[in-house]
Amino acid sequence: MADTPYTTLAREAWNEAAPIHWRQSEALLDAFRRPETSFLTPLHLDELKRIGLEGATVAQLNCNNGRETISMRRAGAAAVTGFDISGAFIDQARRLAEAAGSDARFVVADIYEIGAEFDGAFDIVTVTAGALCFMPDLPGYFRVARRLLKAGGRLNVYDCHPITDMFELDRDRGDRPLGFVRSYFDRTPQKHVTGLDYVGGTTYDARAIYYFHHTLGDITGACLEAGFTIRRLEETGEDPSQAFPSLERAAIKPPLSFLLTAERA
Repeated sequence: MADTPYTTLAREAWNEAAPIHWRQSEALLDAFRRPETSFLTPLHLDELKRIGLEGATVAQLNCNNGRETISMRRAGAAAVTGFDISGAFIDQARRLAEAAGSDARFVVADIYEIGAEFDGAFDIVTVTAGALCFMPDLPGYFRVARRLLKAGGRLNVYDCHPITDMFELDRDRGDRPLGFVRSYFDRTPQKHVTGLDYVGGTTYDARAIYYFHHTLGDITGACLEAGFTIRRLEETGEDPSQAFPSLERAAIKPPLSFLLTAERA
């Protein structure tokens, strides 16, 4: 898949957002100077350990600033590589790795165009929250993940549950009851121009970027179409986006995330 308007826009939008995120850099750098720091949730870390993180070679797609990539190295992976389309965020990832004293490797790449030199190089390919919603072609995305894996390697996806696309974010609705703002089955790409500052929560006159809604059926179907065998699919109440704290605390709630683990034949 050659570079498309969607991926070009994504690269520009994320590069624009990077210096805004870096305003929090001192806290991140200080955190990674402490050897116990991890940005993996217990739920996700448990699944990575279950599928063989210890001693594994791991790739993270859409790694952003590499927090989770570095954390996987600390958690026992033998070697880790993060891929991301934004050169500005990869630069931040390298700075964080240096602060952590980590040998984590980071590569600037459109995920659809990751080079053949990485084919068959990894035991685990992982994808975390906030990645799939920026990818227009899921079967193509998972085909890349498959070719990066060794035979018998595992794909691990831990992401926000697609049902959350239906809801108004806590910061937007305030004290109003939870309401629906989108049909679960609306797959129309959504243009956003208010920025990507999910760290500080600010908005700004930003470069356009498109979000893509994929249902859970779309995700599992694309995974199967790419040649994987699904070994585990679990829906959970944990909110990796931190966009729905009231729902995460609620006794009665929808699924907020999912874990999918699949095997390459």
